[in-house]
Amino acid sequence: MKYAYFTLVGLVLLFSNGCRDEATAVYTTEFAELDSIIGMMESDLKPLEGQIQELASQTEYLFDHQDRYAAMASRDEYKISDAGVIYRESADKSESSVHVSSISQNREEVFHQIYFTEALDSAFRTVYADTPLVAQVYFNTRLQLCRIYPSLDALQVFDTDADLTSFNFYYMADEVRNPEKKSKWVEDIYVDPAGRGWILSLIHPVYHQGQLEGVMGFDITINDIIQRFLKKSDKKLLIIDGSGNIVAGTNDAIEMLNLPPLRNHTYIQTINSDNFRKEDYNLFKSKSKEVRKMVAKFLLEKDNVYKMEDDFSSQKYTVYCRQMNLLNWYILEVKR
Repeated sequence: MKYAYFTLVGLVLLFSNGCRDEATAVYTTEFAELDSIIGMMESDLKPLEGQIQELASQTEYLFDHQDRYAAMASRDEYKISDAGVIYRESADKSESSVHVSSISQNREEVFHQIYFTEALDSAFRTVYADTPLVAQVYFNTRLQLCRIYPSLDALQVFDTDADLTSFNFYYMADEVRNPEKKSKWVEDIYVDPAGRGWILSLIHPVYHQGQLEGVMGFDITINDIIQRFLKKSDKKLLIIDGSGNIVAGTNDAIEMLNLPPLRNHTYIQTINSDNFRKEDYNLFKSKSKEVRKMVAKFLLEKDNVYKMEDDFSSQKYTVYCRQMNLLNWYILEVKR
């Protein structure tokens, strides 16, 4: 009887270990595929940190040699609109656009800043040409100067009295939120005032004589992330941030989780403050109890596999989750 008992226990252990090994093998395959996508994303995104640091250093050099570079500027190109906005009037698409908000106080100082930062144009063109993932390059300053490339109709795109320093792509680089004074990813995506849709930004502060003078920025559209990384796979994929907001996703993954369809905001929208995803796109606020449980398991309990049953269709899914290293984002795969 004793031998029969140990034999039975041995068979149970053997069976359970076999099941665990089989499950691990399945999960390992799924995780390897998600890790591959993360690897591709980060191999494209990580080098941008070095590029923006170099560009910020070049800008600090311009601040150290302001008069020399201001003397080289095409001063006749800069005008003042009836609403008090300083802008650049040029038909040359190889040049950056300029917008200075009507709330800018010291016009003499800001014109001087416009003149010596004109030297950034060649560096902007190089970054844009050499880095397909970067949709636009810009430099925003405490004096309300925005210099941006590629060129656009600044008077039509930007609000007349916008305060650049009130937006996350500026204040996230300040000394309080970025005491290391290094490059920083703005992980809370927002709607681009230049009409390029939802945006992920990489920013870097520019200091002169101990003062934050401005913030250099690279913009990457979420649409490009979807096309470049998610749609190359036939998998049902979703990217969420550390708060449970959807960053990007394939339509089928979104539909399987009973979420509203994502729209790519390409219309020009004036930004009065930070613009984030609607509450409908936060998984913690999903109408589905199963989706809320799933995201809690992933983000709060740090699980990486969740088996769920659709609240409405009774279909069963398995969702796999991997966290990125560069950003506090998570990539999910939904499988039937």
